[in-house]
Amino acid sequence: MYPLTPDDPRTVGPHRLLARLGAGGMGKVYLARTPGGDLAAVKLVKDDLAHDPEFRARFAREVRAARRVRGPFTPAVFDADTDAEVPWMATEYVPAPTLKEAVREHGPLPSESLPVLVSGLTRALEAVHEAGLMHRDLKPGNVLLSPHGPQLIDFGLARAVEGTVLTRTGQTFGTPAYTSPEQIKGRDMSPASDVFSLAGTVLFAASGEPPFGPALPKESLQRILSGSPNLSVVTEGPLRDLLARCLAKGPEHRPNTSAILDALADVPMPQTAHAWLPDEVTDDVRRLRKRQAGERTHTGRARWRRPALIAGAAAAALVLVVGGGYAFTALPGSGEPADDTANSPGDGPATGESAGEGTADPAFASEEYQRSLWSADGVAFSPDGERIYATGSLYFSVWDWRAGEITAFLDPSPSETDINTHGTMAAVHADGVGPAHQDRIELLRDIDGTLTQETVLVYEEQGTNPRNPALSSDGTRVAVVANELDRDDIEHVIHVWDVPTGERVLTIPLLGPDTFTYVFDLEFTADGEMLVGTVSDDFERVLGVAVWDADTGDWVHYFEGPGNMGFVPHPTDPSVMALLENTDRVRLVDLGTGTTLRDLGRIGEDDPDAGFSFAFSSDGERLYVGVEDPYDVTDLLGTVWDTGTGEVLRDGDVLLPGPVSPHPRDEFLAVLDSDAGQLLVLDGGNLTVVDEMD
Repeated sequence: MYPLTPDDPRTVGPHRLLARLGAGGMGKVYLARTPGGDLAAVKLVKDDLAHDPEFRARFAREVRAARRVRGPFTPAVFDADTDAEVPWMATEYVPAPTLKEAVREHGPLPSESLPVLVSGLTRALEAVHEAGLMHRDLKPGNVLLSPHGPQLIDFGLARAVEGTVLTRTGQTFGTPAYTSPEQIKGRDMSPASDVFSLAGTVLFAASGEPPFGPALPKESLQRILSGSPNLSVVTEGPLRDLLARCLAKGPEHRPNTSAILDALADVPMPQTAHAWLPDEVTDDVRRLRKRQAGERTHTGRARWRRPALIAGAAAAALVLVVGGGYAFTALPGSGEPADDTANSPGDGPATGESAGEGTADPAFASEEYQRSLWSADGVAFSPDGERIYATGSLYFSVWDWRAGEITAFLDPSPSETDINTHGTMAAVHADGVGPAHQDRIELLRDIDGTLTQETVLVYEEQGTNPRNPALSSDGTRVAVVANELDRDDIEHVIHVWDVPTGERVLTIPLLGPDTFTYVFDLEFTADGEMLVGTVSDDFERVLGVAVWDADTGDWVHYFEGPGNMGFVPHPTDPSVMALLENTDRVRLVDLGTGTTLRDLGRIGEDDPDAGFSFAFSSDGERLYVGVEDPYDVTDLLGTVWDTGTGEVLRDGDVLLPGPVSPHPRDEFLAVLDSDAGQLLVLDGGNLTVVDEMD
């Protein structure tokens, strides 16, 4: 990662650039902050390619196809502008070293890592090929080493430069050492060409050298056509045999992705999937994740996560939202399709209208849901307890948890969402691009399983970028953090909207005992009379937890740090909240006076890299703490307290590896393990797993 130079742009589309990640034959790649506050990798093409009509046409076609690729081993392409003066595309940012970097720094991967590498890359290619693409440039520099498995990047983009100024002037795109024989001969390529490159990439991981040995490009191409790969770097056995078949000169003799996955059944895998990387590489990932955590704090997101959707979240089955410009889309077989007649976002509020059902392309849907829990960071039950929402930044899906199936997703998803216990949802869209995509807050209501849009609160000013919504329990007020535009420099404030009138009734400046620049994890108390938020200084460090009067904006109390702090308001007593401070200590406090009502003690997990998610039971008699740590290779065990007595009910013997949310009647507990890609349902009494969904 490199700092921006004076020649680098500061924004690309709606995304603010933070640093340069690298450069390649097609252009530069930047680390960027999205309007919703997340990090993204933005690829900006080279100027000469930007003025090449053939490239622009191919780039647009390949980007459209790449946006259909969905899977846990392929970072999603979620934004692009192929018509811009300089075309660009934005993908999910994966803080991990490339295979090339890891081997250069620490040497070849151990033999036990290779089957996981083969499996992950094969599944990535499977997703790419199902979208109608070929990668065409699979090489060690296009493979990221994540704790979850390898991540394949830049799929499909090699074709965009074929026949352009880049290749007409004699330059090559890609790395000759990993090119297939048919590609060298100029013959038709097929998915089998990617299989050849996959095997060569794995041999590099095993040896630190290209599959046909180090050589100049011309010699490398000749070796690929007539030489033999160095298979001896892989231990003799079924994996070596599989790689040999993948490196066959004729594409018709290579296995396809399904056959590779079948063959891997005979190859021993590591006992713990998350431990597939050597310690040195895991340490590199840890450092990059910490840097990412710093960037997230800079965007107003802390490593500590509140349960963004507390028990009793709104639910709907398969519905299409009218007037709001997005839809719940049904999976195949989940219902008869209805006409997609949603109004555009610029049509204004549509009040009291209920929705029909949407439909989804089956191929797209299967891939979308394959990656759903890798994108989610919040979980909640519906008011009747029959459905579960898995939500994240720009992600919203609905599960029939008893059937173990995803039944719908919200597309496009809001930037962020908050849902109260009565089934009202505040969906924030921080688009800020043109009148049809104004910054807005949409209020929707779950009525007997159907989602009805109640109103739309629209920002007339562009660039307000509302986020971190907080919805009162009665649904009459919603608060967001927003940019204050009446100043020469951007300053953040809290806006409070009155939902029935559709008016913005209060602006709360971020003033207090310290210099605050941002608020995140914003919440109303149970009675809606106070607002609580975690505050930061220059987006870099948490300072404390602040409490405001929601009617006047006046200060009520300030819980000062230090340490990573978080909170969750009590679901029934508006004067009480649970407070996390000094990273690992929890107490119940009086919001108005700051008095400690009960010191619950330390959280059992003492890993400094762990994050925590809090949730009260629906009746407020229990406090659950889920533990989230992307580097921990063991099961993460949470803590449960009796809030009335302060007794530790469970500690170190209940699986709570992430955000938790109780059933409306406390019969069950939903737990999201996004690292493992699982949604768990626990018995509300003994907290044993009763359902497990992948």
